[in-house]
Amino acid sequence: MTRYEVDPGRYGPPAPDQAAGQRDATRPGEHHATDGSAAATVGQPVKYDNDSYVRDYSRCILCYKCVEACGEDAQNTFAIAVAGRGFDARISTEFDVSLPGSACVYCGNCIGVCPTGALMPATEYNMRQAGTWDESKQTVTTTICPYCGVGCNLDLHVQDNRIVKVTSPLEHDVGNGHLCVKGRFGFEFVQRRAGES
Repeated sequence: MTRYEVDPGRYGPPAPDQAAGQRDATRPGEHHATDGSAAATVGQPVKYDNDSYVRDYSRCILCYKCVEACGEDAQNTFAIAVAGRGFDARISTEFDVSLPGSACVYCGNCIGVCPTGALMPATEYNMRQAGTWDESKQTVTTTICPYCGVGCNLDLHVQDNRIVKVTSPLEHDVGNGHLCVKGRFGFEFVQRRAGES
């Protein structure tokens, strides 16, 4: 420790039954055992800093699927990653900047793989908050994305004659469930009502 000028004191005082400098020394009472009736969560406000999707990290289980989709699995943007270690681990943008200030291209592939709804399209989030989201009233129509010649399949989720969400089939050979920003969020142009320009 002397050679590398390490200060073990910065990790906090050791517990009474542990030797000084031991790496895993924890302070008593730092992590309280729960009664098991509720899952432990990181309570924080919902992050709603863009028009495409909402981040509710209190629902995050740190499965890292979003990090993989943003990275090598799909987008290769690496806009989000795991920050912190151990109990302090959390999903974050690079340097903890806001999403609009990050490298995010809003493809939404992180939403497509999120198993808990921690990442959700803004349209779905708004409807859930208003109590109008009803999957039993939704139809799903498969079509091909009109934006470029790649040929990605789109599953249009329609409720009350309006597209409320776009996904892509995992088994489709072209995109394997992944889309770009246009495919996932560029559906408003088909929803103009009569008289709108």
